[in-house]
Amino acid sequence: MSGVERRDLDFESGGDRVAAWHYPPVGVASGTWVVMAHGFSLTRHDGLAPFAEAFAAAGADVLVFDHRFLGDSGGTPRQRVRLGEQREDWRQAVDHVRGHGARHVVLWGFSMSGGHALQTALADPSIDAVLALAPFLDGLRRALSGRPATTARIAGLAVRALAGSEVTIPVTAEPGHLGAMALEGEAAGFSAVVPEGSPWRNEVSPALFASIVTHRPYRQAGALSCPVWFGIGDRDISVHGPSIERAARLAPASSVAHYAEHDHWTPFLGGAQHAIAADQVAFLQAVQLLS
Repeated sequence: MSGVERRDLDFESGGDRVAAWHYPPVGVASGTWVVMAHGFSLTRHDGLAPFAEAFAAAGADVLVFDHRFLGDSGGTPRQRVRLGEQREDWRQAVDHVRGHGARHVVLWGFSMSGGHALQTALADPSIDAVLALAPFLDGLRRALSGRPATTARIAGLAVRALAGSEVTIPVTAEPGHLGAMALEGEAAGFSAVVPEGSPWRNEVSPALFASIVTHRPYRQAGALSCPVWFGIGDRDISVHGPSIERAARLAPASSVAHYAEHDHWTPFLGGAQHAIAADQVAFLQAVQLLS
């Protein structure tokens, strides 16, 4: 997008370096910072730039970061995903932007990071708004959607990983093959979203899946104190739409956008980022966080 700059920066979380981009606002700064990170295993290189550019063009500062152990961020062993550690990365990102003069903080998350954004806002009532695109809010439903034999195999590998083994599994695979996300169309979705040159890797520690069924943040949405925008793809089978809708009903100040032709991956394809970002900017303007 013309006129939008991007600068490298980093901050610390858990003793490791977190790699980030800062998009300064175009024109007059609003005092609002949008903090962004991608979904399960994905990196900042994988389709987030058009969203960040749209927020910067509307007057926000934008921080886009990679979770530790993934992408350009530090931390070993690589490809490690732990819900608690990633939420700590979010807390440190929020502290970082507040240390740089943020008057208002908005959290932007997709899929798993959409759940992180909600949980960060639940723990920090001073968060001003959340933008949750296809958020992953019900781990139990996701576990039940997989093939039982594959789910059991992953659970066994998860126990090994928690015991100290450095075993990894594919992030995605075709249905019937071993992969954390192996529903119909998911392998093709990752392939379409991840550009050439991205540091994304199709491997992840399975340890997360020992406890994923307890990840159900939609049930806490009634305790949110800030406005939340929920984006739902009506063809999305990767996250549980009814759980998102329930979260929206529970949240005291929410807005829901349905995208009839979208699955889990469409928001990053064919220019769809621009239309969704326009809806998100309009929401932030409606709640007076952007002018």
